[in-house]
Amino acid sequence: MAALAPCLDPDIARQMPGAFLLLPAMTRLALAAGDAGTAVAAAAAASQEAAREPLPRKTAIADHCRGLVSGDPGPALAAADYHAHAGRPLDAAQAREDAAVLAAAAGDLEAARQGLTEAVALYAGLGASWDIGRAAGRLAPYGVRRGRAGYRRRPTTGWRALTPTEARVAQLVATGMSNPDIAARLFLSRNTVQTHVSHILAKIGAGSRAEIIRQAAAATTDSQPPVRRGGASRRSGTPTMTAG
Repeated sequence: MAALAPCLDPDIARQMPGAFLLLPAMTRLALAAGDAGTAVAAAAAASQEAAREPLPRKTAIADHCRGLVSGDPGPALAAADYHAHAGRPLDAAQAREDAAVLAAAAGDLEAARQGLTEAVALYAGLGASWDIGRAAGRLAPYGVRRGRAGYRRRPTTGWRALTPTEARVAQLVATGMSNPDIAARLFLSRNTVQTHVSHILAKIGAGSRAEIIRQAAAATTDSQPPVRRGGASRRSGTPTMTAG
């Protein structure tokens, strides 16, 4: 924390163009050390930087920090999705790791397990064994361990290619909600929601929100269990005789 503290000094930060990239790590460290004041200050600095220059990467950094401070995994997952799409696997892995810890703390162990598995897969691709150990160590107190099965990558196109956050955004689009309404519902920035909508359109090969609505309806229908035809099942046990 002492090494990263200069990032909160506006004069020093202006001389370090990439200082904002360190703010999620500073927020996480401050929370781990019980220094809520510094964590809030780091998250505020990230939000101010995103407001000053609303680039997607800066918005994602602000979302990541906000999720850590609020204890909500949603903004951290949104940041992870952006970083993954932007080709920044380390940033994506760190955001997924933090989202997994937040989910575990909230009692959602299944989401935590999924997040840990995805973070570990990203770290493994970078050869980041130390990060894998840290992530596993942070989740161990909650009884969350990564699955033994190999990580299965999502398809690159189609409805099944959507990440959990994108699928949630798509379902809200399908209800007729606007981007500002979705942002308010999910506690995300409008820029983040717009980025998700753009990714959704690209993955499903659509050119409008109307197509998202159509495909969301089809996906919902496909997920329903099949209807058993022919009325009630036979329970008499009477064998069927055939001519022979």
